[in-house]
Amino acid sequence: MITPWKSALILTLLGAFTFSFPTSSRAETDFGDVAFRVALMLRNRHYTRTEFDDSMSKRVFGNYMEYLDYNRMYFIQEDVDGFREKFETSLDEAVFDVNIDPAHEMFALRLKRVEERVAKIEKELNEGEFTFKTDRKVTQSRTESPWPKDMAEADLLWHDVLEAELLAEQLRLEGIEKSDAERLAEGKPLVVKEKKSDDKEEETPKEKIVTRYTRYLESVKQEDKEDIANLFLTALATAYDPHSEYFSQSELDSFQTNMKKKLQGIGALLSMKDNRSAEIQGIVVGGPADKSGELNVGDRIVAVGQGEDDEMVDITYMKLQKIVDMIRGEIGTKVRLKVIPAEADDDSQTEVIHIIRDEVKLKDKLATAELIQMKSEDGNDLRVGWINLPSFYADMEGGSTSMTADVIKLLDRLKKEGMDGLVVDVRGNGGGSLEEAIKMTGLFVDSGPIVQSKDFQGQMEPRYSRRTEPVYDGPLMILQDRISASASEILSAALQDYKRALIVGGNSFGKGTVQTIYPVSKRLPFFADKSRAGAVKVTIQKFYRISGGSTQEKGVASDVSLPSIYDVLERGESSLKFPLEWDEVKKLRYKEWKDSDFKLAKLNERSAKRVEEDPDFKILKEDMARLKKQIDDNTISLSIEERRVENEKTRERTKARNALRKKAYALIESQQSDALKLYKLTLDNVDAEGLTLASDFSDEDNTGFRLGDKEEVEKDEDAAPEYPFGMDPMKREALHIMDDFITLKKSPATASIERKDPDAPVKN
Repeated sequence: MITPWKSALILTLLGAFTFSFPTSSRAETDFGDVAFRVALMLRNRHYTRTEFDDSMSKRVFGNYMEYLDYNRMYFIQEDVDGFREKFETSLDEAVFDVNIDPAHEMFALRLKRVEERVAKIEKELNEGEFTFKTDRKVTQSRTESPWPKDMAEADLLWHDVLEAELLAEQLRLEGIEKSDAERLAEGKPLVVKEKKSDDKEEETPKEKIVTRYTRYLESVKQEDKEDIANLFLTALATAYDPHSEYFSQSELDSFQTNMKKKLQGIGALLSMKDNRSAEIQGIVVGGPADKSGELNVGDRIVAVGQGEDDEMVDITYMKLQKIVDMIRGEIGTKVRLKVIPAEADDDSQTEVIHIIRDEVKLKDKLATAELIQMKSEDGNDLRVGWINLPSFYADMEGGSTSMTADVIKLLDRLKKEGMDGLVVDVRGNGGGSLEEAIKMTGLFVDSGPIVQSKDFQGQMEPRYSRRTEPVYDGPLMILQDRISASASEILSAALQDYKRALIVGGNSFGKGTVQTIYPVSKRLPFFADKSRAGAVKVTIQKFYRISGGSTQEKGVASDVSLPSIYDVLERGESSLKFPLEWDEVKKLRYKEWKDSDFKLAKLNERSAKRVEEDPDFKILKEDMARLKKQIDDNTISLSIEERRVENEKTRERTKARNALRKKAYALIESQQSDALKLYKLTLDNVDAEGLTLASDFSDEDNTGFRLGDKEEVEKDEDAAPEYPFGMDPMKREALHIMDDFITLKKSPATASIERKDPDAPVKN
């Protein structure tokens, strides 16, 4: 186990948590000094060993401008030209002079421009003319567009943007009214919408838009020195490659929580309520808040105090992350929360709740499994194990948390239940620990190489599984998509090279780099305030398949490909800025799996036939074509009549599709309801005497959170139906492919034999 952060190897695309966990109070860390140390670490530790010079300064400048004004709507060309002249090639000099004043200067003008624009928006909405009778179109994404040349051009641009937003709100209201009218005309009752006791009369379209931009302005005003430094240092780190990154102290705490799957705090999931207060969305079962019994889902926090006597701090309109920081604290310490109870008649009714912080275990992102009992195409009983891997988590500070250890427990139970084949689902898995990727792969192969890495000097380091024999040696499939990255790609690539597993789904993300985390505090002077210094995640190696190729940019290609919306959306390493290049190295010596003939031609032929006939995949392909056209066109009409026609077509198409889905799903359920049973395994019930049906798991069981009571809402008959047995089309098809995979492995002769009745409907 790698224990120190400075040597922990990370392969990850993980996001941040909004839980409360420990830190000290916010302090006056010198972020100019932090920037200087970050620049040195990137220059001296990054895989490319690139100097932070004028060329890199240009990259940093471009990144920072993108972060400040992503859609190029607030600044005008004069602002950008002025910044470019002053800072584009001098940010390196400023950082090495231990200051980030340019970042503050650019941010200050951004705040000014947002303030000016929000004032103009309110005026324009009140006084401007919006007819919705025009042949004009508005650009949807302006990331590649020039900035407005002056304020006059910016005002014209914003007029069209506001008209588009007003038009969208108008059409939304018309859609609600039309839907209600249609239901009444057809003799159907109106759908009962969920309504909370504190709901107010809905804002008009103009009021809603003003509120939207006013809240955005408030969030910009709340950005402090640490936030600005975070933005600028992220721009600096990502100038080296997309996965080098600066972590503020809050983000570092969140990252550690994601990897450990535990935190120190109160165990409450928070979200912003109208940008005014933090609303309790969920409470961790068994956590401090749950044990206290005083805090409830729906309560709104309006003030936070520390200990018994510290003054309560009003958190109204405060950014969520800052609220989380205030609620953080060490085990055994007390936090006081002033809340408006969910059932309060008005906001004047408050109460103060005292909670003692403690360790909270997070179960919603741990590995889980399913045992799927079904009938195979030849009529025999089939039991498929299914393991869900959200991430390759591990406690890199010496703790016991290990994804692989959890998977072994699940595997042992699935084997005990007599599974015929196993699917490891890494869809959406953004990565995690390199060590866990190696250990996880070793569960399925004999001892041998798993991956090899190269450092900045070109030195190669092969990494091996030391297991003498696999934990599971039966039929194996990896289900991946375009978001499967890093550690999950090591797993897929190695098992594909060994010809140990069938890879199904889409191409993976293409992140073939290794990062490590360096706390900045260890580089600051002894007497410096280090409390908010954060850390920098630096790309230090590239990893390669044992067959020699890199996964960088290209990813891992599936053996059996399935359609995905990601085939149209710009996702993956190749779509990011400044990615490292693909290359290859010498192949390692390894022995392919003993049973490596997968009959890929037959598997692809059978799958393609089912996909062609499956209504969900048909709809998906239509949506992909339509989405690609929209992305390429990148405009939206400001004519209400044209948009009404488009919306009517969309409504009719959706209605027809949902009717088709209902019919298809009813057939699937009627064909398989007697034979198909889906049991769920978690780390809590993996050793239980019997199996538990997935349908018997509550939301609380599935998430580990108390989420509050849900109001009964009458279901719209025209709404999209739920997937049969809760299985999305890719999961259903993966089970069919596993069925074929096992059948062809059992009887090689069947590779040339069609199903008993090739004209019979294909089961889904």
